[in-house]
Amino acid sequence: MSLFGYFQIGLQSMNVSRLGLQVAGDNMANVFTPGYARRRLELTPGIPQAIQGGMIDQGVDVARLRRMEDRFLQSSLEREHGRHAGQEELLRGLSQVETLFGPLEGVGSLSSALAGFSTAFDELAVQPENGAQRRAAIAAADGLAQSIRGTYQRLQEQRGAEEQAIRSTIGQVNTLAGELAKLNQEIVIEEAAGGVAAPLRDRRTIVVEELAELTGGVAVSGSRGQMSFSLPNGPTLVADDTALPLQTDVAVDGTVRVLSSSDGADITNRLRQGRLGARLQLRDDVLAARMTDLDTLADSLAVEANALTTSATDLQGDPGIPLFLSGGAAGFAVDPRLLDDPGLLAVSDTGAPGNGDIARQLAGLPDLSTAALGGKSARSFVSDLRTALGHELAEADVANGVSRSLIESMEAQRDSISGVSLDEEATELIKFQRSFEAAARFIDVMNSITEVAVNLVGR
Repeated sequence: MSLFGYFQIGLQSMNVSRLGLQVAGDNMANVFTPGYARRRLELTPGIPQAIQGGMIDQGVDVARLRRMEDRFLQSSLEREHGRHAGQEELLRGLSQVETLFGPLEGVGSLSSALAGFSTAFDELAVQPENGAQRRAAIAAADGLAQSIRGTYQRLQEQRGAEEQAIRSTIGQVNTLAGELAKLNQEIVIEEAAGGVAAPLRDRRTIVVEELAELTGGVAVSGSRGQMSFSLPNGPTLVADDTALPLQTDVAVDGTVRVLSSSDGADITNRLRQGRLGARLQLRDDVLAARMTDLDTLADSLAVEANALTTSATDLQGDPGIPLFLSGGAAGFAVDPRLLDDPGLLAVSDTGAPGNGDIARQLAGLPDLSTAALGGKSARSFVSDLRTALGHELAEADVANGVSRSLIESMEAQRDSISGVSLDEEATELIKFQRSFEAAARFIDVMNSITEVAVNLVGR
């Protein structure tokens, strides 16, 4: 090897050390950057040169810039992020539904409204001709109707809010799917040209995590560095560099339905993971079921109460009119004629003065078991409904806590592999600084040797 070859070894060593210092510096600068996986500069001996008796290495070279990642662990973390996001969203929705129903007992609750109804009609049964008692009974019936109707309307508004959130989430999913497909394409092109696509892979990690949180889907790595993404129990959302965005349709009731891009199939009921799945579950299962329960309660009370009042006589001895307007919880209300004229309230089964037997039977309606309510009374129906909601909320809270603990554990494992340690990077800086100094010293020695050789030749 010529003397100039030795200078090349020193220069190459200095360049490698400089790259090592840059990588360590980049790591330290991105210690808090989301999705960033630390880099490691892997070194290899220079291309060996044949000499008598064997091969001799030619300094040092860069083997590759390695992005530190455990794809299996990352995939498990993405799946758990999807579960946790869905449970968190479900917990949020259930908490709101519980709030909409109000307290289990006390002022503002359905149970309180039922109790007020019973009390008012019990008092009316004692003084059926008393105008004040009549107005109080009608007011209690109106209060019960308003409580049921108001709760239903609040649930309906919440369902509308979930509908808007679903539409927004579908848009986010499709945007991220398009970005993932584009990143796949850019990564393949850059790595095929011999480049390092670590920054693109960092961004892709964030995109995949966000998609997993929104849909609960799973990403699968391909042979050329691309990544596909599939929905749980559903179609492929991204295939290599091709995005297959979710399609939508509007049902008869005005709610959005999610369709597969591949065949147009309705996959709404198959999406029950991630934030999108939880919002669909809240809209189609949780809220819809509670609204149906209130419809059933309102219809049952209307049928039973109206059967009593229409079989009785009012203060003028005329046949009674219905106490409630029927038609589900949304239209559940006291007949306006009674609000205008309390004398029309029929509570006598004989028409005789002082007879309030029908009022007494009306007072017992909240505790009357009916087939429409599954053999339960209105009071127990409301209590069981509220208790079941509390159980669902408690189960969601436990599941959310377990999932959060799993994520924390897996993130700690991931950070031990991909996370940046400032102490470790400081050690890397010192290592490459020493390497740079050694290379500089080597060049300085070779320069001295060259000067001596030139002087000897010059003589």
